Amino acid sequence: MGDAEQRYRYDESYEETVHLSDGQRIHLRPMRPSDKQMLLDGFEHLSPDSRYARFMAPKSTLSERELRYLTEVDGINHFAIGAIRRHLVAKPEGVGSARFVRLSDQPDTAEPAVTVLDDFHGKGLGSIMLQRLIEAAWERDLRWFCTELLADNTASRRMIESLSPDVTFRHAGDGAIIATLPVPEPDRTPTAPGFFDATPIHKLLSYVARAKVSVRLKVTRPPEQSG
Repeated sequence: MGDAEQRYRYDESYEETVHLSDGQRIHLRPMRPSDKQMLLDGFEHLSPDSRYARFMAPKSTLSERELRYLTEVDGINHFAIGAIRRHLVAKPEGVGSARFVRLSDQPDTAEPAVTVLDDFHGKGLGSIMLQRLIEAAWERDLRWFCTELLADNTASRRMIESLSPDVTFRHAGDGAIIATLPVPEPDRTPTAPGFFDATPIHKLLSYVARAKVSVRLKVTRPPEQSG
């Protein structure tokens, strides 16, 4: 990351242990190229519903190209952290991930995604990772999060409109619209547990995770790589 590395708390050296509501300890750190197998193992433990909610299509596995895209990130325009459960004997287990991808034509806007294994739903892990994602986004001068949804899904649009008076919509073509919401400023938000559960972006991602909103996450369609 060069000189930019000195400006960020959430850089390559970031590591943290957090406690979930059931007392489990989970290790957070940046995604690494060496995490491909761990990510693939975690994908295998996602239920079909969770896979569909994340990829908006039936999906049986991740391709090598997708694994490269999801793990070989630059930390600035594509930022990702992994949630890992460590074991005394068995190998570490990936139980969640959070990432954002900056839009090339809107440098202050990114598309976020938070994925948590089904066994860890409802324990606060998604909220913790979203908080870290928001803080990392502000460090990188990102002020808006956006997601693409199907334009003919009136219920989805009304739900998103109810989240925040600042939400905006624009047509993306191919029967889709993009909803954009402000990223909460970390320095001005309460630190009390549960606060981020009430933020518009958390509610939106929660609806997506429960497949209550029809969206299409473009970050799962990596560009072709040479070599």
